[in-house]
Amino acid sequence: MAVIEIGGASQSGITQRQRWGHYFAVFYAAIALLIGINLRDSSVNAVVAYSNTTAGIRALYPRGWLIDTDGDYVFRVRDLSAGGYKTTIQVAIEPVAPTASSRNIVDALTLARSQRVAAYTPLSRSPISLSDEREALALEYAYVEPGDNVFLSAIPNVVSGLDIIVLQRGQAIIISFLSDSDTYDSNYPVFQRFLDALVF
Repeated sequence: MAVIEIGGASQSGITQRQRWGHYFAVFYAAIALLIGINLRDSSVNAVVAYSNTTAGIRALYPRGWLIDTDGDYVFRVRDLSAGGYKTTIQVAIEPVAPTASSRNIVDALTLARSQRVAAYTPLSRSPISLSDEREALALEYAYVEPGDNVFLSAIPNVVSGLDIIVLQRGQAIIISFLSDSDTYDSNYPVFQRFLDALVF
């Protein structure tokens, strides 16, 4: 009867140098992965500075978004690469009477939008505190907008919106976030970063 030893043969083929080589390969792979994640995050979160000294507004908006200052707002930025409704962040300033309240602004916005867009529906309104401890009113709403694609014009876009309304010095600052309802939750962190960096 023969006895076959199978114990030490598997270890004899690996030298100390090869073992250290394996450790270094794993270490370098982990470092490369961390660098890749960091580069991706920095490109995804890259921003461009905007400043309007007349309105007293400074903001950081996402790089690659199209900025527009030719409307009834201070500025508007849109993500034209988004599918469906193009994700939009807008800042507008409206003069208000000294006795006006946030409720008056909400009522005026509701009246104007219900005449301008289809199926405008206010969903909720609630007081909030901004990152600088200022009091504001958050208004959530939804409406329907025809699609941009003429071949799919029978399929409208359902748009979810959020307005942050701040009253100061006889003005209402209205910060709006609009997104396709399907991507609203995934796009909201972009708006939150914008809002946290906004100075007005």
